[in-house]
Amino acid sequence: MFDSGDMTVPALRDSPAGSGSPGLEVGLLPVLPALRGLLPGLRRGQVVSVDKVGALSTALVAGASEGGAWCAMVGLPECGVLAAAGSGVSLDRLMLVDEPGERWAEVVAILLGAVEVVVLRPPARPSVTEVRRLTAFARQHDAVLVVTGASWEGAQVRLRVASSVWTGLGDGHGHLRGRRVRVVAEGKGRPRAEWLWLPGPDGEVAEADLAGLDTPAAEAELPVAG
Repeated sequence: MFDSGDMTVPALRDSPAGSGSPGLEVGLLPVLPALRGLLPGLRRGQVVSVDKVGALSTALVAGASEGGAWCAMVGLPECGVLAAAGSGVSLDRLMLVDEPGERWAEVVAILLGAVEVVVLRPPARPSVTEVRRLTAFARQHDAVLVVTGASWEGAQVRLRVASSVWTGLGDGHGHLRGRRVRVVAEGKGRPRAEWLWLPGPDGEVAEADLAGLDTPAAEAELPVAG
């Protein structure tokens, strides 16, 4: 756990993460296979915005950490160690900063120079100066900044959950077994959309081909959460 009162973080990067991944373009950090229809990887130096706080942001960290990248999550106290591990995040390459405080922008700037992926939920609406400064820091340090639950001007990729369906509920009874979501990626070029299990009945993130699924009789559409 990072202590924001210290404000010093050693550089944790070693060999370039993802550099040895077969078929991965230079300059990209890997994403989980289920996400590759939306984006081929996380491009170093860019900002990715995710409209809702939740499993989608954690899934981005999972692929990068599995590929050897050091990651940090800032301002997401509900995403604890168990939740991260359940999403496939490599815990030995994850730093958690639950409450960054008023100096959150400084905390994020320091982390961008030390790790390769920083997931941020700003505790307050970021100012134009903070947005520009942290965007420049990500580019300068070849890091990826993932901003969740907040608008971020100039994000190169924007991910949003367009619809969400949980499976497993009956007429007022049953257990939630999995969630299928339609995720839309917007940025350069035409928007792309994919149906994903997030999570699936086995807890994993996977592609959800609706045409090939045996749809349970009990299916409930609930409010969207990322």
